[in-house]
Amino acid sequence: MKVAVLIAASGRGQRLGGKIKKQFLLLDGVPILARTLEVFVKHEAVNQIAVIVPEGELEPARKMIESFWTSEKISFVEGGKRRQDSIEQGLRILSRKAEMVCIHDGVRPFVSVELFEAVLEAAARCGGAVPVIPVTDTLKELSADGMINRTIPRERVGRVQTPQIFHRDLIIEAYRKARLLGVEATDDSYLLELFGEAICTVPGDGANIKITDPLDLLFAEVILKRGR
Repeated sequence: MKVAVLIAASGRGQRLGGKIKKQFLLLDGVPILARTLEVFVKHEAVNQIAVIVPEGELEPARKMIESFWTSEKISFVEGGKRRQDSIEQGLRILSRKAEMVCIHDGVRPFVSVELFEAVLEAAARCGGAVPVIPVTDTLKELSADGMINRTIPRERVGRVQTPQIFHRDLIIEAYRKARLLGVEATDDSYLLELFGEAICTVPGDGANIKITDPLDLLFAEVILKRGR
């Protein structure tokens, strides 16, 4: 089974602040994006990695990554204004050999081999699969003016992570329909869900954090010190 991996790394990182985009920040001397690629570069099932970078930053990103990874698997493509546009750019350059498509956040540098393989196995069986973390806080649905409408049972909800993996034809068709219908989504599995496709879940990984703010950077440093 051959897998094409799309790394969504075209975000501006506005919540983190600073002049350097978060995907290019260093963690113990290694850019976050370069750490994110490691599992996929080394995995034998992966035959293509398309790194989707911000507009105008193709060459700087290429040079940065090539100083850590030199692999024929890796290619680079400029993203669009929205994450959804960026993923479509990646889908357009998929290898014909790819049977499955894995979409992963460029700022989740601690994805493990075990998680990738668990999601891949589930996706091969179901058509699409995502990792999910249980919610431990009490959840409230709020009105437009900030009042509580109701309490949502947390046993039936979860926080979705990446990597998300899908059969090639399913994810391409879902994005095609979304474009035609003007549907917007920040989560790839939502598009399959919207168009009636079944999606499996597997247990997520608490260390598989998405770095979006300064507190996440501190957490990432702790994870590194613990040998992840």
